[in-house]
Amino acid sequence: MFFGRRKVDRSTMRREVAKLIIDLKQLHRRAYYYRSRLENKILNYMERLKYVEDPALRREILRNIEMYKKALEVITRIEAIFEIMIVKLDTLGLLNVTVKEIALIKEVLSNVKSMSEGIPDISLIVEDIIERAGDLLTYLPETRTYTIHVNEEANQVLVDAGRVAEERLRALNTSA
Repeated sequence: MFFGRRKVDRSTMRREVAKLIIDLKQLHRRAYYYRSRLENKILNYMERLKYVEDPALRREILRNIEMYKKALEVITRIEAIFEIMIVKLDTLGLLNVTVKEIALIKEVLSNVKSMSEGIPDISLIVEDIIERAGDLLTYLPETRTYTIHVNEEANQVLVDAGRVAEERLRALNTSA
């Protein structure tokens, strides 16, 4: 058969799943780094605002602060999504990751891809992980049986990440 499924042994499959998880962890670190840089920028501008009296310069600083806050909201949400996914996958352990979890990775990252369009290095890596997860799903049996459940679980991950992001942003606003 020319168009049949290729057989992939368990060790190759585990190795590919491990690479996905490692890439998710690296993306989480990158998002954390961006978040901390944005927080520092906002705090620096807020400190600078205290000593500026020129109204035009104050407006410009306030506009920059708002721009950075919008970027901070996006990156904080993305970071929280990665964090929830990593915790979910780490609790399962590498050996117990199934079709459902790989499909969940693909579904959640599809949403992250649209959020991270303005952040090229994150969006490119997210796109690569989505493709690799899709490739893995073609080798695994029973992929289609999880679609509805995965969509609901992906939406729950996004809602949970939104709550985490809001808490982090609220904590930043109270400390500033």
